[in-house]
Amino acid sequence: MSVRPVGSVGEETAKSIKRVAVELIAEQGFEAMNLRQLAGRVGVKAASLYNYFSGKQALLQDLLRGVMTELLEASRAELAGITDPVAQLSTFVSVHIRFHVDRRNEVVIATTELRSLDVEGYREIVKLRGAYEKQLFDILERGQANGMFEVPNVKIAAYSIIAALTGVTLWYREGGELERQEIIRLYTDLVLRMAGIADPAHASVKVKRGGTA
Repeated sequence: MSVRPVGSVGEETAKSIKRVAVELIAEQGFEAMNLRQLAGRVGVKAASLYNYFSGKQALLQDLLRGVMTELLEASRAELAGITDPVAQLSTFVSVHIRFHVDRRNEVVIATTELRSLDVEGYREIVKLRGAYEKQLFDILERGQANGMFEVPNVKIAAYSIIAALTGVTLWYREGGELERQEIIRLYTDLVLRMAGIADPAHASVKVKRGGTA
């Protein structure tokens, strides 16, 4: 459980600790990172870190909780008010890609370091991840029920789509050959085809345009 001092200075220090922790974990992994190293890079005494969290486990759980909660909230916000399954699926793709590009290190850590959590932390993050995945399950089931989608198995299709979308973190770099909107367009086309739409270009897509998640 995190313990954070109130006030602007404490809040800024807490943000710095999280930012640097993400950098260190991305560089060398959670197990290799130590709190003395973290404190040194933040510019505080090692003992001061315990004013913000109770230990490494609490820090990791807090980081993963934050990224999963923000991803879930971002997708819910942009899906709100959209009823057409094709538009819902396209919006889900857009949110997922933008979030994973903008928060690359955090989402990579959320994927690779889940195993490093204790039982309680693992259950909490898996529950949040399940809530996020359920949005996609529901979209696919709705499209399947009204004949817009054609997938042999909704759960397998959903997991395959998420795996494909998350793969953008492995290769995307700012300033690369493809612009972000083009990447979203290409992934949207791919995912709609995975959902059984043979000609995505002529599908009824009314995507809610939002800012960067």
